Formats: sequence, structure tokens, C-alpha cells
Amino acid sequence: MALPLELDNTPKDEIKRRVTELLSLVGLGDKHDSYPSNLSGGQKQRVAIARALASNPKVLLCDEATSALDPATTRSILELLKDINRRLGLTILLITHEMDVVKRICDCVAVISNGELIEQDTVSEVFSHPKTPLAQKFIQSTLHLDIPEDYQERLQAEPFTDCVPMLRLEFYRSIGRCPTAFLKPRVVSTSTTTLLARRWITPVALSSASC
Repeated sequence: MALPLELDNTPKDEIKRRVTELLSLVGLGDKHDSYPSNLSGGQKQRVAIARALASNPKVLLCDEATSALDPATTRSILELLKDINRRLGLTILLITHEMDVVKRICDCVAVISNGELIEQDTVSEVFSHPKTPLAQKFIQSTLHLDIPEDYQERLQAEPFTDCVPMLRLEFYRSIGRCPTAFLKPRVVSTSTTTLLARRWITPVALSSASC
């Protein structure tokens, strides 16, 4: 973990201080004298993250950072990355094929095929309205999971003061087995709130409302 600092001719006392600081940051403060063979897969991934942070980068590049980890370890690594992003104000560029990982940690997503950028937008927009076949294919396997965090934060348990809140479920084209839920605009002109479901489900009219 000290290698980047040694290559940068950092004084030994500073290297020791920095290594101790980074181990604490990634939750391995008690592993200072451990050998790699004594670490789990998740702990080794934490060491790799700490090493990448040693030289105080402005961007952290994570290439398939969770691809070989079990679900519980994956969640812990993603929480670590989110914590690092908040505490250090660091931009994280995450490369992954796992759309659940994208939904858990990312703000924006870019879909790349054969070295070409084919789709780019916020996570919420790409998950709600994937425009390219590749994006639709990726999202198809994850629609049954939780909706993106920024949508969850906008949902209200209680009605707004001057408006009846509405939630729309949309079954998107050929991937309509699972709905995508998203808020309708708060200011609308309508006499009926309608739940519309395409494919296998009969449209159902709910209670009349206007706001």
C-alpha cells in the first residue's frame, strides 16, 4: 500500500502516517501487520482502494470493483465507496456490467458498446426510459429490485398540502414483466388518476382527483 508513496519519494515518517490513515479510512485499522494471504476477498479489495487513494487523486477509477465478491461483501464495498465520495469529495468512475451496482451508487450512467458511447443520462432516466437495446437488456434483469435512491428520497409518506400525490407504474415495451415506478409531475391538469399497465394487465381507473 505504501508503494505509490515510495515511488513519489515520500519521507518514511509521512508514509507511515499516511498508511495508518488510509487503513483506518477503509476499515482495516487492525490489519496493519497482516499478510495478503490472511485477508479475505473484500479486505483485499479495501487494500486496493486504499492504495489507489495514497497519492490523493481527484478521480478514483474502479474497474469491476465488485465482480468477484459475494452479495454481502459487494454491499459493504459500495458503502465504502459512497463514504469515500462524501468524505473526500472524490469523483468515482465505476466500470461495471452489474446494473444493481449502478443503481445503488451512481448519479449518472453512460452505456458503452464496442468503444462507443451509445447512451448517457441520469440513473433515474436510464432506468425509467432506456433508449437503446443494450441498455434495455442490462436493465431487464434488475427491474424487480428497489428503485434508484434519488427516487426513494423524493417519495412522500404524506400527501402534499395543495396536491394529491400520484405514482405511475409503467411497463416498458418488451421488458414489461416488471414495472418501473416514478413520480408524475406535481402540477398537472386532470380529472382522473389512472394506473396504466401494458402487457398482461388490464388498465385500471383509480379515484377521481385533480391538483
